[in-house]
Amino acid sequence: MGKGLPNSNLRYIVNRSNTPNELAKENSFVSINETNVNITVKPSGSPHCTKVVIGLVVAGIVAVGVTVALVVVLTKKGDDGEKTTALLECVYIFQVLPSETPQTTTRPVTSTTTIPEKASTSSGLPSETPETTTVTRPVTSTTMIPEITSTTSENGEGFWSAWGDWTQCTATCNSGIHKRYRSCNGQDSTECVGDFVETEICVETVCPVCGKWTTWGSWGSCDVTCGGGTQSRTRTCSKTDSADLDCVGNNAQEKNCSEWECPDCSRECTVGVLNTDCDTCLCDGMVITGRVRAVSTGNPISNAALYASTAPTKLIAQSNSTGFFSLDAMCTSTELLIIRNGFVDITVVVSDNNIEINMTKIVLPYLTETPQAKKRLSGENVTLCCEAVASPPIDYYEWFKDDLLLDVTLYQDGNKLSLSDLTTTDSGRYQCRANSPAGAIMSPAATLRVKEESNDFCADALQQKTVALPDDCVQARTNTATYEVGECISKSCRENSTTDFGTCREDVSSCCTIGEAVLETVQCSGYELELVVIKSCSCAACSSNSLTISGTALGVEDGSPLKYGEVWVNGIFTTYTSITGDFSFVVSKTSPKVIINLKDTYFRQFLPAIKSVEVNDEMSGVLRVDIGMIQAVEPVEIDSSTENTLVAGASSDNTTTPIVQISIPANAFYYQDGTQYNGTVEASLTFLDPTNTSVLSNIPGTFEIVNEEGQTANLASLAVFNLYFEDSSGQPLILDEVVDLYLPLELGESVTDQDIKLWRMNTETGIWEYVTPGSGTRRRKRQNTALWIGEIDWSSVTDQDWYNYDYVYTLTDRPCYFKVRLFTDQQFTAQVPNPERYIEVDYHILKDSTLLTISDYLYYPENECINAVCEDDNAYISLYYYGRNGYDSLYAGPPEIGSSSHYYEIMDNDKVLKIQMSSSNNGPFYNDRTQCLASSSNNYHLKYHYGMTSEAFTYMKTFTFSPSLGIPESIRISQRTWYPDRSFEGYRVCFMKVRLLFEDGLFLSPGQYIKLKATSYGGTNDEIKDFILGIREHDVTNVTENSSICIEYKCSGTIDPMFDEQSDYTRVVLTLVYPTSEMECNVTGEADFLSSDATSLNEAQIGMTNGTYEIYAPTVYTPDIGLYSATSDMLDIDSAYTTAEGECRSGEPQNIDDDNPETGVAVTFTFKNRCLYWWLWFYNFC
Repeated sequence: MGKGLPNSNLRYIVNRSNTPNELAKENSFVSINETNVNITVKPSGSPHCTKVVIGLVVAGIVAVGVTVALVVVLTKKGDDGEKTTALLECVYIFQVLPSETPQTTTRPVTSTTTIPEKASTSSGLPSETPETTTVTRPVTSTTMIPEITSTTSENGEGFWSAWGDWTQCTATCNSGIHKRYRSCNGQDSTECVGDFVETEICVETVCPVCGKWTTWGSWGSCDVTCGGGTQSRTRTCSKTDSADLDCVGNNAQEKNCSEWECPDCSRECTVGVLNTDCDTCLCDGMVITGRVRAVSTGNPISNAALYASTAPTKLIAQSNSTGFFSLDAMCTSTELLIIRNGFVDITVVVSDNNIEINMTKIVLPYLTETPQAKKRLSGENVTLCCEAVASPPIDYYEWFKDDLLLDVTLYQDGNKLSLSDLTTTDSGRYQCRANSPAGAIMSPAATLRVKEESNDFCADALQQKTVALPDDCVQARTNTATYEVGECISKSCRENSTTDFGTCREDVSSCCTIGEAVLETVQCSGYELELVVIKSCSCAACSSNSLTISGTALGVEDGSPLKYGEVWVNGIFTTYTSITGDFSFVVSKTSPKVIINLKDTYFRQFLPAIKSVEVNDEMSGVLRVDIGMIQAVEPVEIDSSTENTLVAGASSDNTTTPIVQISIPANAFYYQDGTQYNGTVEASLTFLDPTNTSVLSNIPGTFEIVNEEGQTANLASLAVFNLYFEDSSGQPLILDEVVDLYLPLELGESVTDQDIKLWRMNTETGIWEYVTPGSGTRRRKRQNTALWIGEIDWSSVTDQDWYNYDYVYTLTDRPCYFKVRLFTDQQFTAQVPNPERYIEVDYHILKDSTLLTISDYLYYPENECINAVCEDDNAYISLYYYGRNGYDSLYAGPPEIGSSSHYYEIMDNDKVLKIQMSSSNNGPFYNDRTQCLASSSNNYHLKYHYGMTSEAFTYMKTFTFSPSLGIPESIRISQRTWYPDRSFEGYRVCFMKVRLLFEDGLFLSPGQYIKLKATSYGGTNDEIKDFILGIREHDVTNVTENSSICIEYKCSGTIDPMFDEQSDYTRVVLTLVYPTSEMECNVTGEADFLSSDATSLNEAQIGMTNGTYEIYAPTVYTPDIGLYSATSDMLDIDSAYTTAEGECRSGEPQNIDDDNPETGVAVTFTFKNRCLYWWLWFYNFC
């Protein structure tokens, strides 16, 4: 978050993470991939509700267009990118409805095509039914079913088929979207220009609105003082209109209270004598001593109130500042009740003259298991599970479908929701809420999809995609070096039928992959390329239920590694970092979030780092998470015997007022064992300004809290800081009194005194929690312009805790939505509808003295819109992704805004788009979410690119076998895949180091460049011999005397590990494109490839003068021959790529940090001036 905003002097920040688990946040959810929906409304027995039964009928879709295969490693969590809208009742009652058999439509090969004269109006909306003309054409040589057939592009005209029927509206009320498709009947995909899918807004009836519950009120008084009674609390159903439906659930809750026995003067004591109040047995002369400690920290607890459990209203003792207490005349068999604010009440039986009492801190509920998104066929059963822990424990669970409460009879097991004999009407978003006396937590929504047939799950997975080709492959029809090819959205699906026996998790995942495809040949300058064009998608196994998370922990200031640091995952110690700061661990996808807590317990150089990582069922392979470590500031020395004040947050020249002011009482420092410390105290107060973008991404956790209803809310942050104390030898110190915190800053009118509160980071949940003032404390008034914010009670403080000055932020009532489109190149020619890793979208809005930061995530950019706030302010929008080198920025391009008056500016090396946030019906910021979802590439939008220029062409990066594709076709694709999954070594990445030397005085004129092109051909295997497997290019625009380029090539070795395990030695051809009239290029150096040549085909090539070099790549990788390689046993190609490329740059094994252009080179090219005198070249006389 916040990685792109130029630094400023602002004080506030809000992080908004848009998640689908906010109860009743929206009345509708829409999907641009949804199937048709039939809705039947029946009268309900309730006078206030309407029972709505939704019948889903899958429509026949003409799935047309051409796309290229892409195996998506990281896809959208939970709801598969499909958000549904349905007319909802207040309480769901499941009912089976008959539904039509769905139809799956692909793009068939036909000889007759009906072409409409006019498909749509200029506005893109459907026109009146047009007249059509029938054109008869012969069947082309490109066949789809059942085989893949290679075709060659010719100059024939292709024709679009007639548009198919509109799919049914995705919404059953309010507005939704629907689609229609058409197919191209031609020799190849270039013969039809335009889109094969059209999307429009559809409007249905107005949705009914249910009321919203207010937050529960406080618990009332108990109706009795002993013997057991009840107390209650209430809430109110809030309605915006009298026509709104009643809220679901009860408006009152009751719980037991005063459950101890009433005094009984006839009671006989087994030990001691009954006191005069007849409620406690006493033992004269007996003295019981003890100490109260916190379980989590071992720190003493002060002000703990002790009672006899039979008389819980009569205080008999209280622990002192170091946790000690003394009880007079108390018998050893007495049961004590201990109460302390912030801790769970505990009862202890006195068993000795000295007792140790350990109290557990109150812990808000947090989820350990969330419902899993599942796919089912009609008639099957399903079980969804949810688990949370808290202290005190969870009381009860509630389940919701599409934000509305379900009948409790469906989840009699509490944390398990069981549905049987499913129908398509049971499809929807399910989530649970766990409730405890400490609070509540709402789970993320899990999407249940119920279809009639297995193939229906991937019927809408096909979508358009344009890929970039080498520069010399310009296509005549489009006049661009691009090709309309194929992609299947890798959303989850169902391969086979299943029987659910109450299983919470399903370990085997299936996703949509290639179903049917054609191979099309593209003509380039002197050579041909073969492309895989996908025609339809099908379901196949794709991943397991585990996920590997790996990363590196480095210092923010100097990049030094966290050596041997403790790695805690969700509150459990897991592993250590290496000497280079690397870490890796495996997690189950059952966790909604993975909270990584890194502790520098050995060297104590860095403060704890807390990183929250989203995990979902559709992730696979390895997720890389690099973490920046913040160093503690140099401590200041204070005298323990005097009252001290610490301040932080002022400017370095002290011209601005500090933000944090901490008052430390005198004579309050102790060791954990209760020994008082007198002397010099090393006080460390590290302050982080949330508006300082250099540290913003490394601030621990996210700026979120969980409110009383279990929903996520956002914080506006004023200051983040870390505070701890040590003695002169580095031993930690605690305090026996509270530390008061103030805000010595005059706030604007928009923030009242009550808004700012003190929060502490929960390292297990990654959530900020309100620090409740302890017993007997007071809220101090403003003194000397300083506002009392809160206090720190050291009884529950762990070493080096993080704190925050924040207030809870409420989003504006002017929401808007925008769509981002991604491209691989800066020319914005090759779009990326579905990135391999999810994209984080951060935008920052400057408003008065406030910086509002909102974060969201994109999984399917073409099908998603970002929630935003449009109040005509300027916003700074940045996009990030987990790339080969960790957390990388995408580059902003000029937004598509037509002639609109939106101000915009591209900043910070093209990584930040500054634009005015004004909404309209035309975009790029839409008033209506449905309008945004329905928008296409022809509408206004924002666009970013990855900055990739080296990958000119790849036949197929990775390949997952799909039974529906057929064995012969699968073998052909597998043999040509760039990264085959070789069972004995996994995925291998290879680089070659090429050195370029330039004669003195040689330079490139403006607009000139040198291109290094590495083409990987099938080499020694007859099945793929001379077949182009991929092309990598690297442009040189600045000439230096000595430079090296690390360029990737296709590794030699096994080429079809899924089938015959044949092997091949790749033929790699290096070609340098340069101004041949001005320069000459010779091979002046080469490694000893002959000694490691298993093919006997390589030859010495010193002296070659045409700027080319060719080798059959060996399977030996050492700096001696300038070849480098790395492998990954999982689908973590990015990590292997980073390692191989890094070792190539350094020329040394296990060194990925240095650049040594002269070390470990494979081939050296030397450029010379063709002119006799360089000044003749300078004046263009050559």
